[in-house]
Amino acid sequence: MGILDFLIEIYYQIGTYAPIIQVAVASIIFSVIITISMFIYLSVIRYKHQKNINKKNQIRPQIEKLFKDILFGDTIYHEDEIYTEYTKIVGKLSARKIKLAIDVLLELKFNSPEKSRRYQSIVDALRFETYLEKKLDFSRGSTKMKTLQKLQQLDLKSLDSKVLNYAYSKNKELRREARYSHLQLSENDPYRFLDEIKGDLTYWDEINLLKFLKIHNEKNELSNLGKWINYSDNNSLTVFLIKAAGLFEQFDTKEVVYKKTKSNVTSIRTEAYRSLGKLKAAEYESKLIERFFSEKEECQLAIVRSIGLMNTGNAVSFLKKAYLEAKTIALKKEIALVSFTYKSNYNLFEDLKATQDGFDRTIFNHIETQLIKFK
Repeated sequence: MGILDFLIEIYYQIGTYAPIIQVAVASIIFSVIITISMFIYLSVIRYKHQKNINKKNQIRPQIEKLFKDILFGDTIYHEDEIYTEYTKIVGKLSARKIKLAIDVLLELKFNSPEKSRRYQSIVDALRFETYLEKKLDFSRGSTKMKTLQKLQQLDLKSLDSKVLNYAYSKNKELRREARYSHLQLSENDPYRFLDEIKGDLTYWDEINLLKFLKIHNEKNELSNLGKWINYSDNNSLTVFLIKAAGLFEQFDTKEVVYKKTKSNVTSIRTEAYRSLGKLKAAEYESKLIERFFSEKEECQLAIVRSIGLMNTGNAVSFLKKAYLEAKTIALKKEIALVSFTYKSNYNLFEDLKATQDGFDRTIFNHIETQLIKFK
C-alpha cells in the first residue's frame, strides 16, 4: 500500500467517527503538519545562516589581506581597482557584502597598530556612503542609532546634513545619538547642541562628549570651552566642561573657571577648584587659600590637590595649618600626600610627621613607603 492509499484510508476511517472525535483528530493532524513545517522552515533558515557564516569566515581573511594591502602597502589602488578586487572575492556587490566590508575596515582602523590615510579610498570605492544613507532613511530606531555610530567611526562628514534630520527626533536616544554624531561630523558649527543639552549627563554622555572633544583637540580644532562654562545653565554640563578645560589644559579658561568657584552649587565649585590646579593657575592660589577654611570637605580636598599641582612653594604655612585643623582622615591624608612632594626649602612632610603619633603617624609612614617604592 502506497502512502497516498494509506492517507485516503485514514480519511474515510475518520469519517466514521463521531463529529467531536473528527474535530479532535483533525486538530491533531493540523498541529503535526504545522510543527513539521515549522521544523523544516527553521532548519532551512538555520542551514542558510550557517552557510553564510561559513562563507563569511572563509572570505574574511582574504578581505583583510586586500584592505591591508590597500591601506598599508606600497601600491596605490584607484577606486575602480578596489571595487574590482573586492568583487573578485565576494562576488556581486550587495548590502550584506558592503556591511561586511565596513566591519572589516573598522576592525583594521581601530585595532591595527599601523596608521593610514587611505581609508577614504575604500569608503568611496565600495559606496559605503550610499549604503549608510539608505540605512538611515529606511531602518528602525535601533538600526538608525548603530548607523549613526558607523558614520562617526568612518568620519563621513558628507552625511552631516542627513544626520541633522534626526537631531530633533521624538525618540530621545536617537536624538541624542544624532547630536553626538553632529558634534563629530560637522565642519561648520559642531558645538551648536551644547546649548541644548538638558538634564544630568549620564556616564555614556560624558564618554561620547569626551571622545568628540579629544578628536578636535588632536586636530588642534578644539574651541575655547569658556563660553559654555560661563553661560550654561545645566549644572551637570558645566561640571563636565570645567573638567574638560582642565584635562585639555585650556589655559585661556582660567578666569572663567575661577569665577565658578563662587557658584552656589558644590559640585561646580569642587570641579573648578580641581581644574585650577590642572591649569597651573598659581595667580589664584591665595584666593583658594582664603576660601579653604569656610568650604565643604569635598571642596577642601580639591583645593589642597590644586595647590599641590601649582607647587609654588608659597603655601607651606597654609598646608601646615590646614593639616593641624583637619577634622577627617581623608583631608589629613590628602594634605600629607601633597606635602611629600611639595617644592620648598622647608621639609613640611618631615615636620608634620614628627608631631604625629598613633594612627596619624601611620598615615605618614604609609605614604612615605608607597611613594618611595614607586618613585
